[in-house]
Amino acid sequence: MRDHPTIRLMVADLDGTLLNSEHAITPMTEDAVRQAMARGVMFTVATGKTYPSTTELIQRLGITLPVICSNGVLVHAPDGTILKRTPIRREYALEAMRLADEAGMVTVIYSGAKLVCRVYDHNLAELVEHGEPEPVLVQDLIGAVETDIEPDKIIFMNGDDLDGVIRFQALLEEQFAGRAQAMRSGLDSLVELIPLGVSKGTALDTILDAAGVTAAETMCFGDNCNDLDMIRRAGIGVAMANAPADVREGANYVARSNDDDGVGHAIHKFVLKDAREVRRA
Repeated sequence: MRDHPTIRLMVADLDGTLLNSEHAITPMTEDAVRQAMARGVMFTVATGKTYPSTTELIQRLGITLPVICSNGVLVHAPDGTILKRTPIRREYALEAMRLADEAGMVTVIYSGAKLVCRVYDHNLAELVEHGEPEPVLVQDLIGAVETDIEPDKIIFMNGDDLDGVIRFQALLEEQFAGRAQAMRSGLDSLVELIPLGVSKGTALDTILDAAGVTAAETMCFGDNCNDLDMIRRAGIGVAMANAPADVREGANYVARSNDDDGVGHAIHKFVLKDAREVRRA
């Protein structure tokens, strides 16, 4: 690994990274983040979820930088103001929604800070359990997207047929090659469609501008393919031990898992520069 740059900014994914399996930041990791911030290192979060999923941490940690949401499609100020928005084209959204209906997938539209769908079922309950807001229910979802709702990204779910989700991902990749990108991030029960060329990594530029730092002075943490571009752009890109092999291979450093305070230990190693990272509890 190359010489460690001086880190002035930390950006962490939420589920599977900063948060443990109970969807909480542990005391040890929170303390490491706070110690780093007390030394002048800035901190923010980057998630595939909506802005409401970030508000508790914004308030709890006193985050003053923008936050990355919807896998880079949106960047919000801490008060929720949209600073950058790169929505998926409406015609692509409608085309994908019709394919999803044929395939028996549940469609969830991400629009700004809200979720919009037809019904509230166990698929939507899983999203809410992971910090998403209660969805807005619209019976004629296609009609609403045609006339009113502006989609930022779309997720398609089927918790009863995980193999079907994999097949639908392959269909999306084939149908939207060169037009939009299908990806898996987080939950096995879903696949999402987002604009081509958009990622947490591209959204990172907005954060760098706000912080007045370079990518080389940034440490980014993640655990899935939607984090990989951000990890690769960082001066120190950190993958969690629970990340897939390609994400771990793309990182500068592999930390402990999200259930073993991986973020906290990496902060101690690279930012606070003490021996905490190598000590076992």
